[in-house]
Amino acid sequence: MKGLVICMAMLFLMANAIGAGVIYTEERNSENIISFEKKFDLTIEKNAFYEINAKECSSVVAPYKPVMPAYIKTYIFPFGTKIRIRIQQDGVKEIGKIKVKPSYNVAPPVNNYKVKMTDYDENISYPASWHHYELHSGMVNGNRSTILKIFLYPARYINGILYEAKKFKVNIEYELPKKDVLSNSNFDLLIVTPSKFLSYAQQLAEFKESHGIKTKVATMDEIKSMSGRDNAEKLKYYIKNEIEQDGIKYVLLFGGRKPGIKEDWFVPVRYVYTAWPEQGDYKEEKYVSDLYFADIYAANASFSSWDDNNNGIYGEWPAGGKLIDKPDLYPDVYIGRLACRNNMEAKIMVEKIISYESSHVAKKVVGVGGDNFEDPSTDYYEGEVVTNKTISYFVPLDFESEKVWASEQDVTPQAIKAAIGEGAMFVHLHGHGSPIYWSTHKPHDFNEWQKGLSIFDAPAFFNKGLPIMVWGGCHTAMFNVSLAIHAWTGGLPVPEGISWWFARKYNGGAIASLGYACFPVAYVGNEGDLDGDGIDEPDCLEDGYGYMELGLFEGYAKGITMLGELWGYTQNRYISTFDILSKREEIHTVEGFTLLGDPTLQIGGYS
Repeated sequence: MKGLVICMAMLFLMANAIGAGVIYTEERNSENIISFEKKFDLTIEKNAFYEINAKECSSVVAPYKPVMPAYIKTYIFPFGTKIRIRIQQDGVKEIGKIKVKPSYNVAPPVNNYKVKMTDYDENISYPASWHHYELHSGMVNGNRSTILKIFLYPARYINGILYEAKKFKVNIEYELPKKDVLSNSNFDLLIVTPSKFLSYAQQLAEFKESHGIKTKVATMDEIKSMSGRDNAEKLKYYIKNEIEQDGIKYVLLFGGRKPGIKEDWFVPVRYVYTAWPEQGDYKEEKYVSDLYFADIYAANASFSSWDDNNNGIYGEWPAGGKLIDKPDLYPDVYIGRLACRNNMEAKIMVEKIISYESSHVAKKVVGVGGDNFEDPSTDYYEGEVVTNKTISYFVPLDFESEKVWASEQDVTPQAIKAAIGEGAMFVHLHGHGSPIYWSTHKPHDFNEWQKGLSIFDAPAFFNKGLPIMVWGGCHTAMFNVSLAIHAWTGGLPVPEGISWWFARKYNGGAIASLGYACFPVAYVGNEGDLDGDGIDEPDCLEDGYGYMELGLFEGYAKGITMLGELWGYTQNRYISTFDILSKREEIHTVEGFTLLGDPTLQIGGYS
């Protein structure tokens, strides 16, 4: 067994750590040590400001900071691996007193948000250190893993002076677990349901079993007997127990908000309290996050509470303050929610899932977008740039594609429905949003909205071949709205949010929706290679909500066909690429990215 575990570890490392063009100098011949030296050569170009870059590094954009290069590398080990790491920088020298290019302000994808360059205090020390690392736990390619992220900074800006480090020595020692600590595999899927929807959950479970997905159904009545400070924490502990006892990989939360003025839930939610960096018109200090129920383990395999100081405020990063709670963030299960509020919605969703998976869906992708931001420096039509990249993933797969672009036509419900035609597998809308509305702009016409899609279009949206709809925009998957809670709706009380309304639509709409329960971040213009892949593309493709959504289509092109696993791949890709815990807006984007659908949905059906 030990030899097998070591072999698997090395396969993990070879597949996930050794990338093209990375320089490794092996210093010791040992299967329990990874030792390498990483060299950097800075390029310094003077334009209006000095621009600093290095090969294989991403450009880090952070408001009120200079744009600096960062090398981020992720290593994957078997779950429970113990890791010790030493990093040393060498060849540090002073470059000189120069003004490095400042970052621009972060933008939530809302209308009339002006993209502008920020300034910074020249007396700062940024980055704060030459290097650091993080340890996490999460699901990678269906395997629970220990994840190591290394951050190396070849340049630092200290009191107005730029310094560089020519090379770094990295030594990673790891101790593999004596045995696979999570080896049980009695069930694949856990369905959590209130007693009210139990018969529908059982019907769905029987169908899943017929396709080889071993399914367990648990009611909230059972779960409320667990230990925990509230029902949300009890549910999270129950999921943890099911991982350890039965080996579940997928969790379906079958229930949403209960009807009524008082907020109550069939299946609980967790509000998290990471304040958006800007206040005023964009003040957002709490939002719901189903990722809380998927992020079960911290790096040492302990329970990831999201409440480090045990004060009952989860994911806490107050406005004007420092990060208090450090969630692990990597999902340990693939999670989705059917936010059903009554028996009719539960019945509709079960019937839609069974019908979808029992039929064939057309190989078509639809991209919908326009000009999202006023950015005179580059003048990209961000929604069109992002959805064009989406379509490019499907060209080798022989998919048909349709574009509903504001530069070519009006973006209307009729145009979107016509593009779907007899059916589509994916519809990707990338623009601006709210809980009730999605839209974009004609090029340069930022005072006028396209009609887009709204909750008022859903009742008559009788389309064929139900697509998975990806709603790129603020609050598009904010499933906690109601007649009593109507933040970000312009004061309009509404019974349900747009992405869920289209998902649970009878005889049309979507089979599932993905979007955001809060503000995600948008990156605009071109500040360099933000994702560090060696290709400098528009920033809307390389970070923020554009990069997040594109992960879905990259994952599908790589062969991931189970919807929840695709959501997990997308989250992992995003978390592994950026220094998430250093920026509030990145935490928002990760924690708010929500799957309203069945995580075991076989994309395209079984036919």
